[in-house]
Amino acid sequence: MATHRALVLNSTSQPPSLETSPIPTATAGSIIVKVLGLSVLPYLSSILDGTLPYALTTPLVPGSSCIGRVHDVGPDALTLKKGDLVYCDITVRARDEPDKAFLMGLHGGAAMKLMEGEWRNGTFAEYAKFPMENCFVLDEEVLFRNMGVEVEDLCTISNFLVPFGGLTEIKIAPGDTVIVAPATGKFGGGAVTTALAMGASVVACGRNEKTLTAMAKIFSHTGRFTTLILTGDVPTDTAEIVSASRNGGKGADAFIDFSPASAVSSTHIAAALGALKIGGRAAFMGGIPGNIEIPYGLVMMKNLRIQGRFMYSRETIVKFIKMIEKGNLRLGGIGTGWETVGRFSFEGIEEAIKLAAEETGWGRQVVFIP
Repeated sequence: MATHRALVLNSTSQPPSLETSPIPTATAGSIIVKVLGLSVLPYLSSILDGTLPYALTTPLVPGSSCIGRVHDVGPDALTLKKGDLVYCDITVRARDEPDKAFLMGLHGGAAMKLMEGEWRNGTFAEYAKFPMENCFVLDEEVLFRNMGVEVEDLCTISNFLVPFGGLTEIKIAPGDTVIVAPATGKFGGGAVTTALAMGASVVACGRNEKTLTAMAKIFSHTGRFTTLILTGDVPTDTAEIVSASRNGGKGADAFIDFSPASAVSSTHIAAALGALKIGGRAAFMGGIPGNIEIPYGLVMMKNLRIQGRFMYSRETIVKFIKMIEKGNLRLGGIGTGWETVGRFSFEGIEEAIKLAAEETGWGRQVVFIP
């Protein structure tokens, strides 16, 4: 029986170990991929040691969404075939109750039973098993040959796909003005790129002037990108965002938030909500675990809509891949500003996880290539 190597987390009280096991078998409704590469999450170390209390069932192979090559398919596959280049999404939804989902190899979410059984293992392995509906064929001819995209560029997809889920949820359209705050993290920065690709104008807010300046060098040519250094004073920041929105003083059309857990007491949410026009929309997609203050009266008087969004739908992935293949969003350093600062295989996995924890901001990724 053919075997492969995988990184296995047996307990959060001890580091994951490299183990050898049989290559998974493709059954009905599943697909086996040879993992070509994936981006190492900045917070992976906190998940593995239990600091970040994600719901996990051990032992498991951790991981994130990956780029793979189809190795084998289940007997009910109609179009997927061996050799296909695919984007493999770890957001798995229960087939008999699609509203419940979890993240393969990462978080049990609302479908813990699935993590405990069939779809326990993620992608830090040479081969991985996915539900068939979670694998999306990529046009190799267009991406590799015509556009010059590389596997490492494809590994950045999740940074844009996650905010695309929120932006489509609040129906961003060409001509809209979107506030992105904070805009200097991986997903916040991804929201900037994605909103611009959707034809919107962007007001990128944050406190990291160096990163905002670097972003301006990439996106200013669009004529639809403005940066704003937040002061922490709500009235001041609100007025500045309204001015930067260039919407006749009415305010921005939408706001997407990717606040980290540490931003629970930040003032930027109130400032951004205050800078929305009447009927404005907001999407919350960050990682704040507790409660925040919302200006109740303002939300009511301005008819604002606040929408939470966890990840994205399958249909959203299909649309996003089309955006990439049609050239609306061009992957790579020139189009997105992203660069790979570290490439590691199993032998350097500890260093990869450590480096990823240091590279939490926009434009820099660490990749794992088995």
